[in-house]
Amino acid sequence: MDATKRHRLIWKILYTVARPYLVTRFAFTHDKASRQEPCLIISNHVTNWDPLLLSMSFRKQQISFVASEHLFRMGWLSKLIRWLVAVIPRRKGSTGMDTAMACLRQLRAGQSVCIFGSGETSWDGLSTPVLPATAMLAQISGATLLTYRIEGGYLTNPRWGKGLRRGKMHGHVVGVYTPEQLKAMKKEEILNAINSDIAEDTWQNQRENPVAYKGKNRANYLEGALFICPACKQLGALHSEGEHLHCACGHTVRLTETGFLEPAQPFETLAQWESWQLEAYRTGDFQPAGGSIADDNVTFIKVDDDHTTHTLAEGRLALADGVLQIGEHRLALSDIGNMAIVRTNRLIFSCLDAYYELKCHTPGCCMRKYVLAWQNTKAEKQQEV
Repeated sequence: MDATKRHRLIWKILYTVARPYLVTRFAFTHDKASRQEPCLIISNHVTNWDPLLLSMSFRKQQISFVASEHLFRMGWLSKLIRWLVAVIPRRKGSTGMDTAMACLRQLRAGQSVCIFGSGETSWDGLSTPVLPATAMLAQISGATLLTYRIEGGYLTNPRWGKGLRRGKMHGHVVGVYTPEQLKAMKKEEILNAINSDIAEDTWQNQRENPVAYKGKNRANYLEGALFICPACKQLGALHSEGEHLHCACGHTVRLTETGFLEPAQPFETLAQWESWQLEAYRTGDFQPAGGSIADDNVTFIKVDDDHTTHTLAEGRLALADGVLQIGEHRLALSDIGNMAIVRTNRLIFSCLDAYYELKCHTPGCCMRKYVLAWQNTKAEKQQEV
């Protein structure tokens, strides 16, 4: 049996077996997709379970998902995943041209493809815009475009947290765009339509239709997302415990079952805190706890094109004067082409034609500060041009 037939057979079996579990475990409801022809599906991205949850709306379609390259570096489990389902690898922290070409090949071979447009799950409960290249891919693919939105996922399984909170989730097709419609649209119009269709604002939804998301230790590892204290402006002094987030200065907030913060001042939502801390980090309006931006217990890895890895160094990762340093290795932020985070603790990036990963082994560590520093460096270079 060839791979395509095997994947289709396995999908039929998996759908029957997995659906009762997913519907129950995630309190997930979903609409059924009416389109049966091969489609390009673009969805928002809120949990690591999104591929399975989205698939519940497409009972009769086996879908190829674009997935992070790190899934191909998990030994026997990677081999099992590739045997069970069709997956298109995407190197986060790279340009993605090879991934786009693989998507086109699958679509033109009559296979549906799904892309999670933002590329990563949300840190603050707000959808992030899709990459402009996504609109170009939709237009040249020759396939029908379906936009899909998953709602309630952020508070069910927040990116920074561990485990699930019991609440409500729902998934449904939002927009259907035929190849003829896409050809008649400008790329900016396609991009705007996709962003509008898949956008979710967790906090607006919770204000209009509040849902309690019940679970233990709701705030655990929240310091992986929130890294500057609004009271003392220290970076790296926050620590989570149970349903609270504490700072060494004494500032404490509680994360409620509806996802809001108590007290509501200075911030009622994680998105408000996020907006403030991004600006504080950009302008340098903070003080690193301990006097430096650094993390211990980090592994520096080189990733080859065939997904094999080589450990280059282990120990303390530090950022100073626009340079990342671990062991004897020094990496200038200005030499890094692209950078992204996998899950919460794995920083992956391309630098001078090579591909690397920095993995922090400390629970609750925040790798975001390195990505934001690189983004700030990139923005400053663009302003100089």
